[in-house]
Formats: sequence, C-alpha cells, structure tokens
Amino acid sequence: MSADRLLLSALAAGAIVLAPVALAPTTGDAAAAPTKARKGGKRARPGKVVRVERNQPRVSSTARICAIVDDDLGNCTREVAVGEVGLVVDNEGNYGRAAIVSVTQVVDGCGNPVIWNIEIDQSHLTSHDYSYSSVLVIDHPINDDGRTLPPTQAPPAGRPRENVINVIDDDGDGQADLLVTSYGCDDPGVGTPSTRPGQTCTDTWIEVRDVWRHARTDAVPTCY
Repeated sequence: MSADRLLLSALAAGAIVLAPVALAPTTGDAAAAPTKARKGGKRARPGKVVRVERNQPRVSSTARICAIVDDDLGNCTREVAVGEVGLVVDNEGNYGRAAIVSVTQVVDGCGNPVIWNIEIDQSHLTSHDYSYSSVLVIDHPINDDGRTLPPTQAPPAGRPRENVINVIDDDGDGQADLLVTSYGCDDPGVGTPSTRPGQTCTDTWIEVRDVWRHARTDAVPTCY
C-alpha cells in the first residue's frame, strides 16, 4: 500500500490527530502582528505611535520688520510700498493694523537702496502709546497677545559677527517665533569674519516645532 493511502487510512481511523495551525493575520488583524525591533534591539510597545522623521519641506517668508522711530514715522531695511499693511507691536503687546501712506527711498554713496523711510496711518490702532522700541511687522500673522522680545538669544546659525536684530513672539506665549539676524557676507548666506565684507546679509528665521528654520536671506552690497 502506498504511503499516501496509509496516511489517509490512519486519519480515517482517528489514529492521527492534526494539531491546529495558526493562520497568518489578515489586513484587519494587523495590530496582532509582532512589533518590529528598533535600533538597539528594543521593541516598540504594542499600540504605541512611533514618529517617523522625514525630510521637512522648505520654509519661506516675506515678513519684513520696520522700526517705528517717531509716532507715525519709521524706517525699513527691506523694500516696502505705499498701501502695504502691517501690525504695530512692542514689548507690551499688539496695537493693531497700520497702512503705509508714504515711502521715501534712501540710497548710499554707491547708489544702493538701503533704507525706506515710511509714514503710517494710525487711525485704526487701538492706542498710540507704544514704546520707542515698537516695530511695524508686515506679512507675518500676529495675534492680539503678540509682542516683541529682547534680542538676547544666540543667532541660530552662529555665523561670524552675526547679530540678532529683531525677535517677535507672535502668539503671546513668551517664546520667539520670528527672528531676524544680520551679518557680513561675501555671498548671500555665507558669513565672513572679514571686517570689510562685500555685502551685508539679513536672515529671516521661522520657529517650527521648537526648531529654527531658515526662511530667507536678503543681501545688500557694502559701500566703501
């Protein structure tokens, strides 16, 4: 008798009992699958969500910050235009929206535009009692509790001779959200320790999930 017939006869007589076999989980049973070992040999706890870090998208910003120097007068180091609207803030809070009603461009001895003097419309501000350190913030959202912070923290990139010139807390939690730095550079974004750099660079940084992300570099040729 063949081996196959002997096996079938034994099964029919109950002499052999097959042990139950566990089936592989289907899609609906995925939670029951063994967890994948982590680095270092540790296994993730069942049900724990593990964040997977991926390349972050680029951050960009058109924010500009102009110093308010005398009531309704100010100056900007980036180009602005009549009709643009910003928010007046100081270390005490947000005073509301103000439109630029006049702009006068100032050039250096080499003919490079370096300053844009402005006049603002104060008619929609909640108060005119803002401090000498107030600024007009253009193209960046700030809630009612937003304010300026002192420029005491270290620059995110730590370039040679780099200084923090503006810090904005845009949601009133006491933490910086928008930061502007300035430094000498020979190429945009590349700092130099030279005391006679070819350009002056200004970097804009945005805080994203407790990490500073570079959003923009502006460069102006240095006039000697």
